[in-house]
Amino acid sequence: MASIWTHPTLGRFEYSFNGFSGLVDVPAFKAFSYDTGCHNARRSTGKHGLTLEVAGKHELPSLPVVELAETVFANQSALVTAIVRALWDDFNGRGPASRMWWHGKLDDVAKSFAYAKLPRANGPDDLLAGLRVNAILVRRGFPAYEHEQPLVEIDFHAVFEEEHGVGVLTDGTSVLGTGYSLEVTPFGYKPLQRPKNPFA
Repeated sequence: MASIWTHPTLGRFEYSFNGFSGLVDVPAFKAFSYDTGCHNARRSTGKHGLTLEVAGKHELPSLPVVELAETVFANQSALVTAIVRALWDDFNGRGPASRMWWHGKLDDVAKSFAYAKLPRANGPDDLLAGLRVNAILVRRGFPAYEHEQPLVEIDFHAVFEEEHGVGVLTDGTSVLGTGYSLEVTPFGYKPLQRPKNPFA
């Protein structure tokens, strides 16, 4: 199998575990300016890891996965705005229910900002100071959701969720889900139910 894959605009990627990973430049994501204080997660320089998920180790990234990554890069500035607005609505109990502890809990989120000595968040843009992009993952899809279309998960270090981190799902233009990093699913998503084993 090919362990190295190169895209003309996205750059060079190396296969690891479940996809092809590489370092990419996403300058608009520097707006997420949280400095965790950890040596490997200081304030963003705009360079972040991107993983393109594949079905198996003998496959290269599919065209839909690659096109979705390109959409994210083309819309990166608009995505910054969409993400903080979606989280702000979530904290204020508006919009699709994320089913996360922070839904409708703006005061609890504000306590995290205060503890980290960050200004209180009084609007969506104020959330930028409490978020830092950790990784970008183009997932191949979710069974039984929109014909398993690929979605992008952008994972964050977050001042209000230091234990699990925060994951945001997007189609490259809008936010389709919020939750814990690597556990986030689309709003309203219901996994396929496995048939019961009649012999159990």
